Amino acid sequence: MEHLYERIKDARERAGLTVSEAAEKLGVSRVQVWRMENKAETITAERLFVLAAVYDVDPLVLFKGVTATTQSTAALYRRIGEVVAMVEAEVQRLDAKPPPDVVGEAVVEILRQETRGRTSPPSEPLDVEKYQGLISLLIKQSTKS
Repeated sequence: MEHLYERIKDARERAGLTVSEAAEKLGVSRVQVWRMENKAETITAERLFVLAAVYDVDPLVLFKGVTATTQSTAALYRRIGEVVAMVEAEVQRLDAKPPPDVVGEAVVEILRQETRGRTSPPSEPLDVEKYQGLISLLIKQSTKS
């Protein structure tokens, strides 16, 4: 999408909000939402950040012109944090001391599997049991070398 106003409308629609619902969440009138989506109103930086928060997208996604996604960067960071915590917990459970690159490799591989075929991080809870074997295997392989 070439224009900011088109990306704003796309983000609202991807968020599953009607013009009325968006207006309510933004604290503006329906007409003002329509004006933002139809190039009839200037969008300030402050307004851009508010729109991004309400529509749950990264402000840079709206600003730069990449198709708006339904998942913000914050959601991705949360998922990365969950994966790192899961790997660290498994390392402690195994009472192992793998090199940092092995821990990083486990995190990257799990994130790869978690996001395969998706455009955003999954919203369901992380399944620890699903990845225990992978983590154990990577750690055991690193201690053999």
